[in-house]
Amino acid sequence: MSWSTYVDNLEKGKGQCKFAAILGKNDESSPWALWAESTNKGAFAATADEMVKVATVVANSDQSVMGTGLKMGGIPFTCLRLEPELLICQGKQDYKDYSLVIANGAKTCLVGFNPQPEVKTAAVREAVELMKDYLKSAGY
Repeated sequence: MSWSTYVDNLEKGKGQCKFAAILGKNDESSPWALWAESTNKGAFAATADEMVKVATVVANSDQSVMGTGLKMGGIPFTCLRLEPELLICQGKQDYKDYSLVIANGAKTCLVGFNPQPEVKTAAVREAVELMKDYLKSAGY
């Protein structure tokens, strides 16, 4: 199974992510790299650099994002929760219905995004966390 298949599962699964990405690293000392992302970049224009930065925030449990929020794909987000391996964000202002969830596993970081108000952040979180747990159990 390719990494793109996992991205497809996040898009078509319960979380209904309109954009999903998987970043990875070979070992603890190697840097994060984009392994796969949604083909529809129109849904969320986050750059690889932005995703690497947020993966590092989660890996380091960097609490500063709780006060400052973050910006990805030109969209400002409030960071609602930072837990070990997990960051949950909600869009600000005109983007208030946007959900962004980032989850780090052993060697992977998953990014899930949905802008639709009828798809709640909890659904995106559940899908991303399930995939993270699955990949982590497989050593990723």
